[in-house]
Amino acid sequence: MISEVDLRDWIHLESTPLYTVPRRNYVRFCDQYFYFDHLDGMYSYCVDMAGKIFHIPAAAQVTPLRKKKEEDES
Repeated sequence: MISEVDLRDWIHLESTPLYTVPRRNYVRFCDQYFYFDHLDGMYSYCVDMAGKIFHIPAAAQVTPLRKKKEEDES
C-alpha cells in the first residue's frame, strides 16, 4: 500500500471517471487516496490507506496517480 510518505513520489494526473482508470492503480477521491483494484458492475473494489474497503461508483471523477520516473525529476 501507498503511505503518506510515498505520496511525494507520485504524480497526480488529470481527473477522469474511475471506469477509465486501469485496474490496480492508486487514485484520489474526495481528498482521500485509494488503491483501485477492479470494477464490479457499477461500483469498484477499492481499499483506503488504513485497509478499509470502499465501493466507489464507476462513474465517479477521480484523480489517478502515476509513480514518478527519473525523467520527471529533471
